[in-house]
Amino acid sequence: MLDCGSLSPLWAEAKAVSDDSAPTNENGPLTGLSRSALFEALCQNSPDAVVVVQRDGTIVFVNQRCVALLGYTSEELLGKAVEVLVPHHGRDHRQMRERFHETPRPRHMGTRPVLGARHKSGAIVPVDISLSPLPLEGFEGGPFTQAVVRDAEYHQHFDQDRVLQGVAMNAAANGIVITDTRGVIEWVNPAVTRMTGYLAEELVGQHTRILKSEVHQPAFYQDLWQTITAGETWYGEISNCRKDGTLYREEQHISPVRGEDGVITHFIAIKQDVTARKEAEEKLQETHEELTIRLREIEELHQKLREEAIRDPLTRLFNRRYLRETLAREMSRAKREEIDLAVLAIDIDHFKPLNDTMGHAAGDAVLVALAELLQSSIRESDIACRMGGDELLVVMPRMSLDMAQERAHEWRAEFIRRQQSLGNADRAPVCTLSIGVTNIRKDDPSIDALLERSDRALYQAKRQGRDRVVTEA
Repeated sequence: MLDCGSLSPLWAEAKAVSDDSAPTNENGPLTGLSRSALFEALCQNSPDAVVVVQRDGTIVFVNQRCVALLGYTSEELLGKAVEVLVPHHGRDHRQMRERFHETPRPRHMGTRPVLGARHKSGAIVPVDISLSPLPLEGFEGGPFTQAVVRDAEYHQHFDQDRVLQGVAMNAAANGIVITDTRGVIEWVNPAVTRMTGYLAEELVGQHTRILKSEVHQPAFYQDLWQTITAGETWYGEISNCRKDGTLYREEQHISPVRGEDGVITHFIAIKQDVTARKEAEEKLQETHEELTIRLREIEELHQKLREEAIRDPLTRLFNRRYLRETLAREMSRAKREEIDLAVLAIDIDHFKPLNDTMGHAAGDAVLVALAELLQSSIRESDIACRMGGDELLVVMPRMSLDMAQERAHEWRAEFIRRQQSLGNADRAPVCTLSIGVTNIRKDDPSIDALLERSDRALYQAKRQGRDRVVTEA
């Protein structure tokens, strides 16, 4: 440890004076401890650097902490002007010293911004400094000033971080609200004022219920408070009320803040106004629903048009166009799978005289009755078509020739019965059916070959007196 007496004649003299008596406490003298030893122990073991200068700025004392903080030993500083430790030393600093000596009063740490001290290496060390006048009478070079210098790097970084955090929170696009544990608002950022229409001073000190709307049930808020008071983060969407009474919707994250003892001290809410987004989403959903309806209508119309294109408008049987599309496919499958395919050509006997004598309405009624008969008795896989006028044709996949012939006789008999139901019970049937039946052959080259055979069979039925079924294998 450096001896105070070796540092300066001033402090050697002070030591001699101080050794004349021992320090005392409430209970009496501190036995075996001189004032100089106590003084030296206090100064040299201080966690802060201690520098004492006289009126002209000459350094007359430094403690060991100066080595760790500023890189200088006591020998390198004693007798030097204090400006060696000032980054921008010169006239300004000397003038400040003079003003301090004119009105000497203690200046405590934390009352001024962080300052800088020059390290021996030339680097600038952030420091906090307190100044105290030393009331030493009778010593040459006075008055004296004691400067206690503390490393402020941590505090500087802390303050910088705090400033940066404050700037970031104020500049944040999302609203930030800090409340106490009761929900009383302590701080808001500018985004909240833009979101709610309230000024910051109108919100601070108010409970968060100032923004409450009547949209949510009490259970909603009970769940929110139970979550955050239990120490958990709550996330959800809330409808709140602006100052002007309009509603807005916001997404919120509310998180508890705990002190060093783990007890919740505050709540922080991060808010995002999602009103425009929600309105856009709802509009999009409405548009989507409308579009879905329109597409369904278009699909139904398309289906209707397709049905109109492939069906006869009077009988609702398939038309000739559809027959040719499907018969080609059914013939290919029948040949490939080696299965039966029967074709029945149907013609209404005496149909023209009926139209001429009883009118087209009667003829249409007979056609509709025959169509209903066929549709009620064919299978789902069968295809019943109106070829034109009173000519119909039925394609029956997986139907043998014998079974097709049997089905044709059933239709002929049933048609007579339905004809009787159209007029008087004792009236003879006006129309009968002539039916030609055939089936597919392995060597059929085309649709036309198959249809020609069914037409020949139908022609034979008519030649043989009508009201009959003729088969051509």
